[in-house]
Amino acid sequence: MTPKERLIREIEQSPEPVIEEMLDFLLLARMKHHRQEEQAQPFAHFIEELVADIPPQVLETLPTDGAAEHDHYIYGTPKQSSPKE
Repeated sequence: MTPKERLIREIEQSPEPVIEEMLDFLLLARMKHHRQEEQAQPFAHFIEELVADIPPQVLETLPTDGAAEHDHYIYGTPKQSSPKE
């Protein structure tokens, strides 16, 4: 008998309050499992999913020097490096 079959058999023999408690536990366990899977994915995959809905023409307008010039983009300070030609 598989674990799923055993679980179903136990549910069928359990009183309603136990079933409600087990349902809460099952939903919590599924949520925890889903979070662990999300954390296991490579960061690049996360970023790809994040920008998937952004049209290419919008992505092309984003700065390529964001890390080096973060003060400029966040606080409006003058850029530290000269633009490359």
